[in-house]
Amino acid sequence: MFFERIEMRKIIIHINYLFLLAILLFVTSCEHEVLISEDPEEIVDDKIRIEIFTRVASYKLPVTKGLNDENTVGITPWILVFKGNNEASATFVEAVQAFELIGKRYVLLTRQPSGTKYHLLILANPQSEFYYGDADSGYEFEIESFTANLKVGVTTLSEACSNLLTEPLAIPAQSVVPYSGEGETIPMSYLLEVDEINNSTRIENTDGSSLLLSRVVSKIAIVNAASNFDFTGITAIVNVPRQGQLHKSDGAVYNTSGLTELRYDASYSSPLIATSAVSGGQSTADKPIYLYESPVSNNTYFIIQGTYEGRNYFYKIAIVDDNLTLMNLVRNKLYTFTINKVHGPGFDTVADAKVSKPSNTALDYSVLVDDSNTYEIIANNDYYLGVSNSVFFAYTNETAEYEAFRVITDCKTIFPNSNKISDERSLADYAYRLVSPFGISIAGAGSSDPNVTPVNVEVKNYLQFYDEFQFNQEGTALRQNAYITLKLGNLEKQIHINQRKAINAGGETIQYMPTTNRDPQYRKVNYTCLSGYVEDNAVYSPKNWIKLRPSSGEERNDTDNITVDDGAIFIEVLPNPGTDTRNGIVYLTTIDNNSSSGMATQRIKIDITQLGNSISVN
Repeated sequence: MFFERIEMRKIIIHINYLFLLAILLFVTSCEHEVLISEDPEEIVDDKIRIEIFTRVASYKLPVTKGLNDENTVGITPWILVFKGNNEASATFVEAVQAFELIGKRYVLLTRQPSGTKYHLLILANPQSEFYYGDADSGYEFEIESFTANLKVGVTTLSEACSNLLTEPLAIPAQSVVPYSGEGETIPMSYLLEVDEINNSTRIENTDGSSLLLSRVVSKIAIVNAASNFDFTGITAIVNVPRQGQLHKSDGAVYNTSGLTELRYDASYSSPLIATSAVSGGQSTADKPIYLYESPVSNNTYFIIQGTYEGRNYFYKIAIVDDNLTLMNLVRNKLYTFTINKVHGPGFDTVADAKVSKPSNTALDYSVLVDDSNTYEIIANNDYYLGVSNSVFFAYTNETAEYEAFRVITDCKTIFPNSNKISDERSLADYAYRLVSPFGISIAGAGSSDPNVTPVNVEVKNYLQFYDEFQFNQEGTALRQNAYITLKLGNLEKQIHINQRKAINAGGETIQYMPTTNRDPQYRKVNYTCLSGYVEDNAVYSPKNWIKLRPSSGEERNDTDNITVDDGAIFIEVLPNPGTDTRNGIVYLTTIDNNSSSGMATQRIKIDITQLGNSISVN
């Protein structure tokens, strides 16, 4: 009887478990049905449920990464919606936070009709608070805080981007490098343009790949390879901006207010960042330095310390390039300063080093700026394939060889039949050809860094007549564009190769803008531009004679780095006073005119040859 009661009790317990399990399954199924129903029309208040596809490129160099958190994208970003055909003047509509469901990101946005553009500002990895326009008042990331500062139908996207700021660093000094704490993620952003918000809207690139977010900070590493110097650490980082914009809507770096200093303590009793031993010297790479954007006018600099000829010294390092030209610190880029040799002693105290001129001339060093985030990327679940630019223009009157673009990939798989770079020069009467290489260099099996491959192309002076919409000499056959095709596994990318006449010695203006012109001999090219910059060149100094202008023609100070909102950038090439040809390179970021569901950007590399005074353009 005793055992029968025990068995009966077990049966009752099992029945209760089954009953509770049934209730849980019922509740779960109801929740699942409400939140992720396959029919978006079931969502109330005319809301559209959209899945978000985002990712972030790793800081590529150096090999040793600091924190995994610099590559983390939080699961619940905020989406700020703006309405208007003009990006800068588009006005605020709503702010919505994404939610997580079964490891995916979703956001419920209000349905919006076609007829105008919508701009979705994605703010990922939010801090506890955001600041608006100053460093005094913080606001929690919540709808009420956004609507208190952003007025519906009034506040423009340009105003929002200028005023939405990170939490400020401490003043007059801070003892911790920003975002270096365990589990501390870096704020990131992306701006996506769509034609409407409905069931077909996708928060992703038009090719289906995830959006590539941009971090609010730059990353810096200092490496010592000098055999006559023992680098012990970074003592201080001076004139550091306290805040950064959550999203930057233009190319200008004007973060000039509210500077602070990063140091261990007021007496500099210990390095802020101690170095680690690496092959051939010392490095700070495993202790990342994250700084907000800083223009040259801030005079941001480092105080480092080390041993030279048996004595400890402090050295002041300015943010300059290999030519000792001051540089801006730009978000989402990695700057690696490598000390190759030390030519003399530094200073005995930090105070003396701070008031001195920079010690850069006493330090033989080089600077590497990683701009891999600017590559056009396509990806699958295993690896990515990117190009520095998907369009190349050579302005030349002669047959010449160019580095038309660069390829970047983190692929480690050896594909025996699908790793190739090829051309179709026979279709363009051999007016261009691939010179080298014929395959894509893949990343090393044990490396965390991607591999970058320059691709060289020969361009002849009649390639311009093989552009699309051009006819052959008989006027019967429509010409086709010239392409270089990349194939890596199941990823494929094409790069459009173009040629135009060299620029006359007297100077000319090239217009990249929306146009119906199809004649390659006119200086108008049909692209919708977002921004442009002139690449530095110590030989020809192109920033002195290539000026980027808005279509309005207004005088601006940013003629080597310009952002526009009407799609037009005029490249003014000033008269050449010399008899020799000169060369300069311009990069444009443009929007794909054929994009129908989201903003697909592409980069154009323009290699400009200008003739000398004694050379005729014809």
